[in-house]
Amino acid sequence: MRRYNILRVITWLPVGGIERRLVALLPRLDRERFNVRLVCLRERGPLADELEAAGIPVDLVPFRTRWDPGALRRLAGLMREHRIDLVHSHMYRANVPATVAARLAGVRPVWAQVHNVGTWETRRQAWMDRRLSCWRSGVIAVSERVRSDVIRTLGLAPERVELIYNGVQIERFAAARAERRRVREREGIAGGEVVFLFAARLVEQKRAQDFLEAFGRLQTKEGGQRLRAWILGEGPLRYKLEAQVATLPTPGAVRFFGRRADVESFMAGADVFVLPSVKEGFSNALVEAMAAGLAIVASDVGGNAEAIRDGVEGLIVPPRAPGLLQEAMRRLAHEEGLRPRLAEAAAARAKDFSLERMRESVEALYLRSLETPALK
Repeated sequence: MRRYNILRVITWLPVGGIERRLVALLPRLDRERFNVRLVCLRERGPLADELEAAGIPVDLVPFRTRWDPGALRRLAGLMREHRIDLVHSHMYRANVPATVAARLAGVRPVWAQVHNVGTWETRRQAWMDRRLSCWRSGVIAVSERVRSDVIRTLGLAPERVELIYNGVQIERFAAARAERRRVREREGIAGGEVVFLFAARLVEQKRAQDFLEAFGRLQTKEGGQRLRAWILGEGPLRYKLEAQVATLPTPGAVRFFGRRADVESFMAGADVFVLPSVKEGFSNALVEAMAAGLAIVASDVGGNAEAIRDGVEGLIVPPRAPGLLQEAMRRLAHEEGLRPRLAEAAAARAKDFSLERMRESVEALYLRSLETPALK
């Protein structure tokens, strides 16, 4: 049984959702079938040491631009040196140089992964990816909506765009449920209070401002007696959001916790997870909240409505609609039996998006690509 050399390519390894998935997934790939290494194209980033500690080598081949000729030669040389059998890259800024370097090194198959809708910022970027498609085995999309976007934008045949949903460590978040009482006592949450949780980067895409507006409207109607809001995450909108909180009827009901490594602890103590993004590929945090047994309110973007069905595992609302978001939050705070019913269904549904299933899908794609001549 042959052992294949796999190279994953990414710009760098910051503490982000995509990068966290790599740190969780790559060490789990079958070591008897796959010898995996990763290369960064800008800098290593804070997660590189963590990945290497788990047994995955991380190389740095710095690019000044995506078409840096010296860097392309060095990346191709690294592929030849390590006798790479398959290249798998992530996001446009890595997909382009990885594809070109693989061509120079004579490596096939090549897979480019797209993690969000509208990933191409200009027509020129989309044109470039279309031109490079003939040098790839195909594209990996993280949700059906991303897959449809890739097919439409790049003009690819549907069979050349693979769907592999993101996977999360279901057990880690499911186990955290046992900490609910301790976490709520630690954070001073009284019996009967409802805690809404927002956990994402504080950037325009995630629309924390819509969450706060909906929460403020709900406070006005409720008198703010039973409602609490927790915000996890950091980003450039932090100060603007703090100023917005100061205008709410009960500002003290909102707490900012910054970036936390123990997100599952806060999910254990919360009641409702709110994700009002205007753009998503497939949200890791959404599935983590499902596994943690939270009721969900999410905007109808990206793969959100693929993870949860409206009225079955959660409530789906249009993006940029704080009034409808507030109504969904009100329902989960008050309607008898709705919150536990949706939370239970969400926890069961989360198992479809486990890290183990993702690993199986990735391994199957690799073997199919490497051992099926038509895909090489």
